[in-house]
Amino acid sequence: MNKQLEFKQRIFGLDVVRAIAIILVLFSHVYYLMDIHHPSIIALSGLLGFTGVELFFVLSGFLIGSILLKNYVEHNFTKKDLFVFLKRRWFRTLPAYYLVLLLNIVLALYMGYSLENVWRYFFFLQNFSAYYITIFSESWSLSIEEFTYILAPLFLFIIGKIWNYNRKISFLVCTLLLLLFFNSVRYFYYLNSSINDMDQWNTQLKLIVIYRADAIVIGFLVAWIHYYYGEFLKKYSVYLFIVAAHLYFLQFVVFNVYGFDIHTQPLYFRVLYFTLSGLTFAIGLPAFIYWDKSSFKVSKIITYISKLSYSMYLLHYSIITVLIKKMMKEGVLIVPGYLVVLIYFLATLFFSYLLYYFYERPVTQLRDK
Repeated sequence: MNKQLEFKQRIFGLDVVRAIAIILVLFSHVYYLMDIHHPSIIALSGLLGFTGVELFFVLSGFLIGSILLKNYVEHNFTKKDLFVFLKRRWFRTLPAYYLVLLLNIVLALYMGYSLENVWRYFFFLQNFSAYYITIFSESWSLSIEEFTYILAPLFLFIIGKIWNYNRKISFLVCTLLLLLFFNSVRYFYYLNSSINDMDQWNTQLKLIVIYRADAIVIGFLVAWIHYYYGEFLKKYSVYLFIVAAHLYFLQFVVFNVYGFDIHTQPLYFRVLYFTLSGLTFAIGLPAFIYWDKSSFKVSKIITYISKLSYSMYLLHYSIITVLIKKMMKEGVLIVPGYLVVLIYFLATLFFSYLLYYFYERPVTQLRDK
């Protein structure tokens, strides 16, 4: 991804964000692996998973937004640029996705899971406007990313044809219009539906493409400010991170203490919750954008985890966790709980290494040729 952003070197801070995001996502599923049913642990796991995925969304938005903005401003974003962008994104994301999808289908046949709507996964329709996910649970976020990769550049291309005289402003207007559109869609949902519990909130709103694509588009705002006002952003990046930390504490601690939930604050939880979350992570991102490199001993480990993060995300839950859980239930794996967690992390790293170095990276190198 950093090559597409055309930085002269790998940005260590962005590797840190990826590493944090994937570690949070991995930890968020430990409760399931360990059969922990305590409400507080489940709530904390949900927060960790949400934070990790939202970090991925905003970072992805910043990276592809930077690519689009550069093409939009410097090359007028022609039809050829549009197709090159889509080709590069699809080379980066689709091959590994489809390989793991096939593995999930094989595993589902073995486990006896329903494959009634499996065709939807091939077109990322398993959670486009309604929730049809029965296998490969983590694929919900990939659907959001893929449709945003199509919608955002297509909208930019159309706007560029209509409004050609000031591309700096038109890119910003395009971004704001997309954000307004998806907030309006969520508001319309708020006016015309009811949610009675968190399961409904997840499957009817949080995990649905048409309500969540703005999570990535918010990163476009950071890309725009970074491109035009980079010195300003760099100067105040630490202060912005402090603001983001306070907003995170406000949203996920203070609001909970004051009893904010889907019943007492329905407008907030169905509309504003996602907007505030995205802005919080976007405001904190500049502190990492300007963290060029690190001499820490653990920096190589962080960069390594960052490189494997996509493969880890694809494999960690519906493949690794499900198989470990099955072996535990059948008595094949009888070890203490801490060893189960260790096996989970090591297995995820090992198989992600194989997927990345022997499949994901070679296919991505084909794209560059």
